[in-house]
Amino acid sequence: MAEIYLSKRRDELEKFLNIVAEEILQGNISLFLGAGSSMQYNAPNWSDLISSVYKGYKNGNNVDKAQYAELKGINIKTEISKQTSLLKIDVREKNTYLNYLLNFDYKSIWTTNYDQIIEKVLDQKARNYKPIYKYSHFKDLPYPGECFLFKINGSYNDPKTIVVTKEDFINYRKSHEAYLILLKRELLCHSFLFLGCSFEDDILRICIKDILNCIENSDENYVTNHFAIIVEKNAEKLEFISKDLSYHYNIKCLTVSNAKNAYKIAYGISCKVKYNSIFISGAKKYTRHSLEENIGKRLCQNLVESFMNIRESPFKFFSGMGMSIGHFICGTIKQKCKGKNINRYLQMEPFPFSSGIDNEKHRENLINKAGIFIYIFGDLDEVSDNIENSGMWKEYMLAKFNKDNIIIPLPCGEDSISKKIYDKEKADEDSFSASHCNFLEAFDYRTADTFFFDALVEKIILKTRQKMDLVMDELESDLNNKY
Repeated sequence: MAEIYLSKRRDELEKFLNIVAEEILQGNISLFLGAGSSMQYNAPNWSDLISSVYKGYKNGNNVDKAQYAELKGINIKTEISKQTSLLKIDVREKNTYLNYLLNFDYKSIWTTNYDQIIEKVLDQKARNYKPIYKYSHFKDLPYPGECFLFKINGSYNDPKTIVVTKEDFINYRKSHEAYLILLKRELLCHSFLFLGCSFEDDILRICIKDILNCIENSDENYVTNHFAIIVEKNAEKLEFISKDLSYHYNIKCLTVSNAKNAYKIAYGISCKVKYNSIFISGAKKYTRHSLEENIGKRLCQNLVESFMNIRESPFKFFSGMGMSIGHFICGTIKQKCKGKNINRYLQMEPFPFSSGIDNEKHRENLINKAGIFIYIFGDLDEVSDNIENSGMWKEYMLAKFNKDNIIIPLPCGEDSISKKIYDKEKADEDSFSASHCNFLEAFDYRTADTFFFDALVEKIILKTRQKMDLVMDELESDLNNKY
């Protein structure tokens, strides 16, 4: 039997956030999104959607109503497609699961929703994805590089793919067998986070049960961790759903009774991931094998070594993979990750060679993944006409947009962009630079060793703990507020 976590208990809530955040940092989790994730954008629930198409049948469940409408000569799938296509949403809405969690990378995303809300939020966040909702799309599956969005009940873009009537569900295991094979593979190989799911769909339960039965009938004690956020105002129903999923399906459940503020759970997970994620922004042109190049390489090696000495809840690095600083950072991490899951410690994100617009979208995508930003070097003479044109400055301004980000510019000489960022940051009394100006001004990039970076890591850990304490205070207040 899997564990059940109560959101009203701070220690259990924090434990759930930590283990889900760690799965995201490991790069080993998929999302399964139900109607509840769309309802946070004011989309109708399934019952209201069916009723908006046909109100003439008062008996039975929604599947029965859809079947009856079809028998009365109504093209129920076309009507659902029309109703869904008229849905107006604001993808900038912040109070949603998707706003916080779709900043990160997943093995795959699965949904039973017909609408395009997930796609629109991914577009708004400049995330690459490939929707899969008919067999002709399967030809793209052998080519990794994008996140696959499996719409297993179809899409309003093609009404024929919509699964809604009793006959559709009876035939599902034959008509959608390939989808189920892929879903079972993902359930066996990776963790899942279920959001906005009612778990009233027998198809999903059958897939999970099939996997559990396979494992139970083998001699191996193999367990894949799956997680669900269960939101229900009715205390008795909340207890039943969570116990059922925990006992029968081995899903770790977090119970939430405050539906209005349930999205805060995703916010808490997001904060935990971000405060374990460091974005390194730096650039420097070196003469090969020169003294300056060796100094820059040693600085990057010392920086990485200090951060990777953290064993409990270690940091993960993000880098754009430049020719010098990015190369030194990524190379050092790769060297130190022998025998480890390098995806837990490093994510390299080379910039596309396409257009300025694509570069800016890519840069924004990168910034959204991290909560700690370190700026080093930067050739000021390369942008003497306007420092705002430099990639480092653009990355700084994007990070600065979120007041909760921790920004740490290391002043690498008067002619460095990182020094200009430091000067600007120091003038902000609420910044990390202002709080630790004496420490940062004593930094000398030519001699900085692991002792300096060890001290920097301690200050960052203290700062992230303070910020997470504030996050937990906010969650505790909002989730326990009945209104």
